[in-house]
Amino acid sequence: MRTRYLLLPLLLLALTASAQDPQFSQWYAAAQYLNPALTGNTHQDRIALNYRLQWPGVQPGYETYMAAYDHRFSTAPVGMGAMVLRDKAGSSGLTSTTIGMSYSYEARINYKRAIRGGVRLGYTMRGVNPDGYLFADQIIRDNAPQTIEPNLVPRTNYLDLAGGLMYYSESFWAGVSVNHLNKPNMSLMVDGQAPLERRMSVHAGYRFPIDGQRTVAKSETRMTIATHYKMQGKWDQLDLGAYADHHQFTAGLWYRGLPIVKAYKPGYGNNEAVILMIGYQTENQLRFVYSYDITISKLTMRSAGAHEISLIYEWPKQVKKRKHKIVPCPKF
Repeated sequence: MRTRYLLLPLLLLALTASAQDPQFSQWYAAAQYLNPALTGNTHQDRIALNYRLQWPGVQPGYETYMAAYDHRFSTAPVGMGAMVLRDKAGSSGLTSTTIGMSYSYEARINYKRAIRGGVRLGYTMRGVNPDGYLFADQIIRDNAPQTIEPNLVPRTNYLDLAGGLMYYSESFWAGVSVNHLNKPNMSLMVDGQAPLERRMSVHAGYRFPIDGQRTVAKSETRMTIATHYKMQGKWDQLDLGAYADHHQFTAGLWYRGLPIVKAYKPGYGNNEAVILMIGYQTENQLRFVYSYDITISKLTMRSAGAHEISLIYEWPKQVKKRKHKIVPCPKF
Protein backbone atom coordinates (compact mmCIF):
# COMPACT_ATOMS: atom_id res chain seq x y z
CA MET A 1 0.00 0.00 0.00
CA ARG A 2 1.29 3.44 -0.87
CA THR A 3 2.31 5.94 1.76
CA ARG A 4 0.01 8.95 1.32
CA TYR A 5 0.29 12.51 2.56
CA LEU A 6 -2.77 14.65 1.83
CA LEU A 7 -0.97 17.93 2.50
CA LEU A 8 2.17 19.10 0.73
CA PRO A 9 3.73 20.74 3.84
CA LEU A 10 3.99 17.37 5.56
CA LEU A 11 5.97 15.92 2.67
CA LEU A 12 8.22 18.97 2.39
CA LEU A 13 8.93 18.77 6.11
CA ALA A 14 9.89 15.12 5.75
CA LEU A 15 12.19 15.85 2.81
CA THR A 16 13.97 18.87 4.29
CA ALA A 17 14.39 17.71 7.91
CA SER A 18 17.91 16.96 9.12
CA ALA A 19 18.78 13.47 7.93
CA GLN A 20 20.62 10.75 9.79
CA ASP A 21 23.20 8.78 7.81
CA PRO A 22 22.80 5.00 7.45
CA GLN A 23 24.77 3.00 10.00
CA PHE A 24 26.29 -0.48 10.16
CA SER A 25 26.45 -2.71 13.22
CA GLN A 26 29.61 -4.25 11.73
CA TRP A 27 31.20 -0.84 11.35
CA TYR A 28 34.79 -2.05 10.81
CA ALA A 29 33.56 -4.22 7.93
CA ALA A 30 32.76 -0.95 6.10
CA ALA A 31 36.23 0.55 6.54
CA GLN A 32 36.07 3.35 3.96
CA TYR A 33 32.65 4.46 5.21
CA LEU A 34 33.82 4.48 8.83
CA ASN A 35 37.05 6.40 8.24
CA PRO A 36 38.87 7.16 4.96
CA ALA A 37 42.15 6.77 6.89
CA LEU A 38 41.40 3.01 6.93
CA THR A 39 41.63 2.86 3.14
CA GLY A 40 44.27 0.26 2.31
CA ASN A 41 44.58 -1.20 5.82
CA THR A 42 45.14 -4.61 4.27
CA HIS A 43 48.09 -6.59 2.86
CA GLN A 44 47.41 -5.41 -0.68
CA ASP A 45 43.89 -5.72 -2.16
CA ARG A 46 40.42 -6.03 -0.61
CA ILE A 47 36.82 -6.27 -1.80
CA ALA A 48 34.01 -5.70 0.73
CA LEU A 49 30.26 -6.22 0.30
CA ASN A 50 27.83 -5.09 3.02
CA TYR A 51 24.07 -5.43 3.29
CA ARG A 52 21.77 -4.26 6.09
CA LEU A 53 18.00 -4.70 6.45
CA GLN A 54 16.70 -2.66 9.37
CA TRP A 55 13.24 -3.05 10.92
CA PRO A 56 11.77 -5.55 8.41
CA GLY A 57 8.72 -5.79 10.69
CA VAL A 58 7.85 -2.24 9.61
CA GLN A 59 7.37 -3.17 5.96
CA PRO A 60 9.28 -2.79 3.75
CA GLY A 61 12.03 -1.81 6.21
CA TYR A 62 15.18 0.21 5.55
CA GLU A 63 17.82 -1.25 3.25
CA THR A 64 21.48 -0.27 2.88
CA TYR A 65 23.92 -1.74 0.36
CA MET A 66 27.64 -1.04 0.05
CA ALA A 67 30.41 -2.30 -2.23
CA ALA A 68 34.02 -1.19 -1.83
CA TYR A 69 37.49 -1.93 -3.18
CA ASP A 70 40.81 -0.66 -1.83
CA HIS A 71 44.49 -1.23 -2.57
CA ARG A 72 47.61 -0.77 -0.47
CA PHE A 73 50.79 0.02 -2.41
CA SER A 74 53.79 -2.14 -1.55
CA THR A 75 56.35 0.54 -2.47
CA ALA A 76 54.80 3.49 -0.63
CA PRO A 77 52.74 4.08 2.56
CA VAL A 78 49.68 4.94 0.47
CA GLY A 79 46.21 3.44 0.09
CA MET A 80 43.53 4.17 -2.52
CA GLY A 81 39.95 2.94 -2.81
CA ALA A 82 36.44 3.38 -4.17
CA MET A 83 33.00 2.71 -2.70
CA VAL A 84 29.33 2.77 -3.69
CA LEU A 85 26.69 3.17 -0.97
CA ARG A 86 22.94 2.98 -1.62
CA ASP A 87 20.26 3.56 1.01
CA LYS A 88 16.49 3.16 0.69
CA ALA A 89 14.33 4.61 3.46
CA GLY A 90 11.10 2.70 4.00
CA SER A 91 8.05 2.94 1.74
CA SER A 92 8.33 6.66 0.96
CA GLY A 93 10.56 6.11 -2.06
CA LEU A 94 13.36 8.25 -0.60
CA THR A 95 16.72 6.90 -1.84
CA SER A 96 20.32 8.07 -1.91
CA THR A 97 23.32 6.71 -3.78
CA THR A 98 26.88 7.84 -3.01
CA ILE A 99 29.96 7.12 -5.12
CA GLY A 100 33.23 7.90 -3.34
CA MET A 101 36.99 7.82 -3.93
CA SER A 102 39.35 7.56 -0.94
CA TYR A 103 43.05 8.20 -0.35
CA SER A 104 45.15 7.51 2.74
CA TYR A 105 48.76 8.15 3.77
CA GLU A 106 50.73 6.62 6.64
CA ALA A 107 53.35 8.48 8.71
CA ARG A 108 55.60 6.23 10.79
CA ILE A 109 56.31 7.34 14.38
CA ASN A 110 58.63 4.40 15.01
CA TYR A 111 58.70 0.73 14.04
CA LYS A 112 55.77 -0.04 16.40
CA ARG A 113 53.52 3.01 16.03
CA ALA A 114 52.11 5.06 13.17
CA ILE A 115 49.50 7.65 12.18
CA ARG A 116 47.34 7.44 9.07
CA GLY A 117 45.35 10.25 7.50
CA GLY A 118 42.72 9.93 4.80
CA VAL A 119 40.28 11.91 2.67
CA ARG A 120 37.23 10.94 0.62
CA LEU A 121 35.52 12.76 -2.23
CA GLY A 122 31.96 11.62 -2.80
CA TYR A 123 29.12 12.40 -5.17
CA THR A 124 25.57 11.75 -3.92
CA MET A 125 22.34 11.38 -5.89
CA ARG A 126 19.26 11.78 -3.67
CA GLY A 127 15.67 11.47 -4.82
CA VAL A 128 12.09 10.65 -3.97
CA ASN A 129 9.32 8.91 -5.91
CA PRO A 130 6.29 11.26 -6.02
CA ASP A 131 4.04 8.30 -6.91
CA GLY A 132 4.16 7.28 -3.25
CA TYR A 133 2.25 10.40 -2.17
CA LEU A 134 -1.15 11.96 -2.76
CA PHE A 135 -1.07 15.74 -3.10
CA ALA A 136 -3.94 18.17 -2.59
CA ASP A 137 -3.92 19.22 -6.26
CA GLN A 138 -4.47 15.58 -7.27
CA ILE A 139 -7.62 15.40 -5.10
CA ILE A 140 -8.93 18.67 -6.52
CA ARG A 141 -8.38 17.33 -10.04
CA ASP A 142 -10.45 14.19 -9.41
CA ASN A 143 -7.55 12.02 -8.15
CA ALA A 144 -5.22 12.85 -11.03
CA PRO A 145 -2.38 10.29 -11.41
CA GLN A 146 0.40 12.91 -11.09
CA THR A 147 0.91 16.12 -9.16
CA ILE A 148 1.55 19.49 -10.80
CA GLU A 149 3.07 20.92 -7.61
CA PRO A 150 5.98 23.10 -8.87
CA ASN A 151 8.05 23.23 -5.64
CA LEU A 152 9.08 19.58 -5.53
CA VAL A 153 12.33 18.48 -7.16
CA PRO A 154 12.34 14.68 -7.54
CA ARG A 155 16.16 14.46 -7.51
CA THR A 156 19.17 16.43 -6.30
CA ASN A 157 22.92 15.82 -6.59
CA TYR A 158 25.81 17.15 -4.54
CA LEU A 159 29.51 16.73 -3.72
CA ASP A 160 30.34 15.33 -0.28
CA LEU A 161 33.74 15.59 1.47
CA ALA A 162 35.08 13.52 4.39
CA GLY A 163 38.36 13.21 6.26
CA GLY A 164 39.87 11.17 9.09
CA LEU A 165 42.90 10.31 11.20
CA MET A 166 44.04 7.03 12.76
CA TYR A 167 46.67 6.21 15.39
CA TYR A 168 47.71 2.60 15.96
CA SER A 169 50.15 0.23 17.57
CA GLU A 170 50.15 -3.57 17.60
CA SER A 171 47.38 -3.84 20.21
CA PHE A 172 45.68 -0.42 20.38
CA TRP A 173 44.15 1.93 17.84
CA ALA A 174 42.06 5.10 17.94
CA GLY A 175 40.61 7.20 15.16
CA VAL A 176 38.33 10.10 14.33
CA SER A 177 36.51 10.95 11.11
CA VAL A 178 34.22 13.77 9.98
CA ASN A 179 31.74 13.35 7.12
CA HIS A 180 29.92 16.07 5.16
CA LEU A 181 32.69 18.59 5.78
CA ASN A 182 31.15 20.92 3.19
CA LYS A 183 27.59 20.54 4.62
CA PRO A 184 25.99 20.00 1.18
CA ASN A 185 22.45 21.14 0.46
CA MET A 186 20.22 18.04 0.18
CA SER A 187 16.89 19.87 -0.26
CA LEU A 188 14.31 18.45 -2.67
CA MET A 189 12.54 21.80 -2.98
CA VAL A 190 13.11 24.52 -5.55
CA ASP A 191 15.43 27.07 -3.92
CA GLY A 192 15.17 25.08 -0.68
CA GLN A 193 17.91 24.96 1.95
CA ALA A 194 18.56 21.75 3.90
CA PRO A 195 22.27 21.50 4.77
CA LEU A 196 23.38 17.99 5.66
CA GLU A 197 24.78 18.06 9.20
CA ARG A 198 28.36 16.93 9.73
CA ARG A 199 28.71 13.43 11.16
CA MET A 200 31.60 12.86 13.55
CA SER A 201 32.82 9.40 14.48
CA VAL A 202 35.28 8.47 17.22
CA HIS A 203 36.39 4.83 17.38
CA ALA A 204 38.95 2.92 19.42
CA GLY A 205 39.89 -0.63 20.24
CA TYR A 206 42.24 -2.86 22.20
CA ARG A 207 43.19 -6.40 21.24
CA PHE A 208 44.98 -8.93 23.46
CA PRO A 209 45.75 -12.69 23.45
CA ILE A 210 43.73 -15.02 25.70
CA ASP A 211 45.58 -18.26 24.96
CA GLY A 212 48.69 -17.55 27.03
CA GLN A 213 50.78 -16.08 24.21
CA ARG A 214 52.74 -12.90 24.87
CA THR A 215 51.90 -11.09 21.63
CA VAL A 216 48.85 -10.77 19.42
CA ALA A 217 50.84 -11.80 16.36
CA LYS A 218 51.61 -15.23 17.82
CA SER A 219 48.15 -15.78 19.34
CA GLU A 220 45.51 -18.03 17.79
CA THR A 221 42.82 -17.01 20.28
CA ARG A 222 42.43 -13.33 21.07
CA MET A 223 39.88 -10.88 22.38
CA THR A 224 39.07 -7.45 20.95
CA ILE A 225 37.29 -4.71 22.90
CA ALA A 226 36.08 -1.83 20.72
CA THR A 227 33.88 1.26 20.92
CA HIS A 228 32.36 3.61 18.39
CA TYR A 229 30.78 6.98 19.22
CA LYS A 230 28.95 8.88 16.48
CA MET A 231 27.24 12.26 16.48
CA GLN A 232 25.21 14.09 13.83
CA GLY A 233 23.27 17.24 14.65
CA LYS A 234 21.24 16.62 17.83
CA TRP A 235 21.59 12.84 17.47
CA ASP A 236 24.38 10.81 19.06
CA GLN A 237 24.98 7.18 19.93
CA LEU A 238 27.55 4.77 21.32
CA ASP A 239 28.41 1.21 20.27
CA LEU A 240 30.36 -0.78 22.84
CA GLY A 241 31.27 -4.46 22.78
CA ALA A 242 33.80 -7.22 22.29
CA TYR A 243 34.44 -10.21 20.11
CA ALA A 244 36.77 -13.20 20.19
CA ASP A 245 38.74 -14.79 17.36
CA HIS A 246 39.66 -18.47 17.58
CA HIS A 247 41.44 -19.83 14.52
CA GLN A 248 38.91 -19.19 11.70
CA PHE A 249 35.85 -18.42 13.88
CA THR A 250 34.62 -15.10 15.28
CA ALA A 251 31.83 -14.37 17.79
CA GLY A 252 30.89 -11.10 19.46
CA LEU A 253 28.35 -9.17 21.50
CA TRP A 254 27.61 -5.43 21.27
CA TYR A 255 25.36 -2.83 22.86
CA ARG A 256 24.09 0.26 21.04
CA GLY A 257 22.73 3.24 22.93
CA LEU A 258 23.57 6.12 25.24
CA PRO A 259 20.99 5.89 28.05
CA ILE A 260 22.74 7.62 30.96
CA VAL A 261 24.31 10.63 29.29
CA LYS A 262 21.42 11.71 27.09
CA ALA A 263 17.70 11.12 26.58
CA TYR A 264 15.84 13.04 23.89
CA LYS A 265 12.56 13.40 25.77
CA PRO A 266 11.44 12.57 29.32
CA GLY A 267 10.63 8.89 29.45
CA TYR A 268 12.49 8.08 26.23
CA GLY A 269 15.89 6.57 26.97
CA ASN A 270 18.52 6.29 24.25
CA ASN A 271 18.58 2.48 24.15
CA GLU A 272 18.48 0.85 20.74
CA ALA A 273 19.83 -2.67 20.41
CA VAL A 274 21.91 -5.59 21.61
CA ILE A 275 23.85 -7.06 18.70
CA LEU A 276 24.92 -10.68 18.24
CA MET A 277 27.67 -11.44 15.72
CA ILE A 278 29.19 -14.64 14.28
CA GLY A 279 31.74 -15.07 11.50
CA TYR A 280 33.98 -17.49 9.67
CA GLN A 281 37.08 -17.09 7.50
CA THR A 282 38.03 -19.63 4.83
CA GLU A 283 41.55 -20.74 4.00
CA ASN A 284 41.67 -18.40 0.99
CA GLN A 285 40.99 -15.23 3.04
CA LEU A 286 37.23 -14.95 2.39
CA ARG A 287 35.39 -13.75 5.52
CA PHE A 288 31.65 -14.07 6.11
CA VAL A 289 30.02 -12.31 9.05
CA TYR A 290 26.36 -12.20 10.10
CA SER A 291 24.90 -10.04 12.86
CA TYR A 292 21.41 -9.53 14.28
CA ASP A 293 20.20 -6.48 16.18
CA ILE A 294 17.82 -7.30 19.03
CA THR A 295 15.70 -4.18 19.46
CA ILE A 296 15.47 -2.95 23.07
CA SER A 297 13.98 0.49 22.37
CA LYS A 298 10.25 1.26 22.59
CA LEU A 299 9.89 -0.11 19.07
CA THR A 300 10.28 -3.53 20.76
CA MET A 301 10.71 -6.68 18.68
CA ARG A 302 7.70 -5.73 16.55
CA SER A 303 10.30 -3.99 14.37
CA ALA A 304 11.95 -7.44 13.85
CA GLY A 305 15.36 -5.96 14.63
CA ALA A 306 17.98 -5.75 11.89
CA HIS A 307 19.91 -8.27 9.82
CA GLU A 308 23.39 -7.52 8.50
CA ILE A 309 25.77 -9.52 6.30
CA SER A 310 29.36 -8.76 5.29
CA LEU A 311 31.55 -10.54 2.76
CA ILE A 312 35.22 -9.52 2.60
CA TYR A 313 37.92 -10.99 0.41
CA GLU A 314 41.59 -10.03 0.76
CA TRP A 315 44.53 -11.08 -1.38
CA PRO A 316 47.31 -12.05 -1.24
CA LYS A 317 47.63 -13.64 2.19
CA GLN A 318 50.90 -11.84 2.88
CA VAL A 319 53.18 -9.58 0.86
CA LYS A 320 56.91 -10.19 1.24
CA LYS A 321 59.50 -7.42 1.62
CA ARG A 322 56.97 -4.84 2.78
CA LYS A 323 58.51 -1.84 4.48
CA HIS A 324 55.33 -0.60 6.17
CA LYS A 325 53.19 -2.43 8.75
CA ILE A 326 49.47 -2.70 8.15
CA VAL A 327 46.96 -1.10 10.51
CA PRO A 328 46.15 -3.76 13.17
CA CYS A 329 42.42 -2.95 13.25
CA PRO A 330 39.53 -5.42 13.51
CA LYS A 331 38.79 -7.22 10.24
CA PHE A 332 35.28 -8.63 10.57
